[in-house]
Amino acid sequence: MNTPKEIDSSNEIKEKLEDLKIRFTKFIKNIPLFLKCYFIITIILYFLNLIFSSISFYLINHASYTLLKFQIWRLITSVFITTNIIPIILAFLLWVKYATLLEMSLGTIKYTLIFFINSICIQILNIIFYSFFSLFSKSMFNSEKKLKNNCGLWGILMCEMTLLCVNNPESPMKLLFLPYTVKAKIYPLVLIVIFFISNFFKLDVEIISGAIYGLIYYYFLKSRLQISDTFVQNLEISSFFKWLSGVSGFISVTHISSGMPISISKMGNIDNEQEKEKLKGKKVIVAGSLDTKKDNKGNDSIETNKINVDNEAQV
Repeated sequence: MNTPKEIDSSNEIKEKLEDLKIRFTKFIKNIPLFLKCYFIITIILYFLNLIFSSISFYLINHASYTLLKFQIWRLITSVFITTNIIPIILAFLLWVKYATLLEMSLGTIKYTLIFFINSICIQILNIIFYSFFSLFSKSMFNSEKKLKNNCGLWGILMCEMTLLCVNNPESPMKLLFLPYTVKAKIYPLVLIVIFFISNFFKLDVEIISGAIYGLIYYYFLKSRLQISDTFVQNLEISSFFKWLSGVSGFISVTHISSGMPISISKMGNIDNEQEKEKLKGKKVIVAGSLDTKKDNKGNDSIETNKINVDNEAQV
């Protein structure tokens, strides 16, 4: 027979598990539509690849096939291919909290368009870097095994993190899961070094391409690669996309409201429920969404579109 102390301990464990279940369910429910679709597609392709190993071969971006055989679809599909479950988990833990804010800030269709534009640009950089580096080290950059390590989400993750960092260079950034912070201006470089060491001193071209593209976008392309809200609104009311308005997690640009920019330090804590409450109505920055305007001193300041986080009807 259990003692009162054992019963209390058992009840406490059950309450904690139930609370964890409720929080996890709420977390999943609040993930917007495109992110849900991305992870569903990625996980399905991962398990299909376990059964049919040739799937990844036909979808990964490989210069000799993408360019020489004009298999252009690889520029789009490579971002969905992961041949190891660990990168999926890490990408989910590292990226989903930032990407959720970005999609909530920009709207589902706009963020989806930006995601694929950036992904294609990063894959083009991958081809350039593979072609260049293979001249010096074919064993490092040309093998199919090494190629599989450089597909998936890492390029987009590094791109978006780099944009946040260069826009807030002095802000502190938490160093992955370690109890340390570094200044945002050196954070992308630190990440590249960490991945280089953890990968047994092998370069992940996808990570380098993502970071470099983030810098290229910020300094050279932000005034050229813009997607207007008017264009997105026209898409939303078109017969092809109109049905999306009734889908759970879809966010329309029509519901975007005003707010203040989100700082990196607060984005680092966005997984905390109390921090989410403080961030209602804030703004975030991503390639393809930046707009420049003059501040009170005549300097350029960066703004983007935004959405009220507490709009339960849309999230």
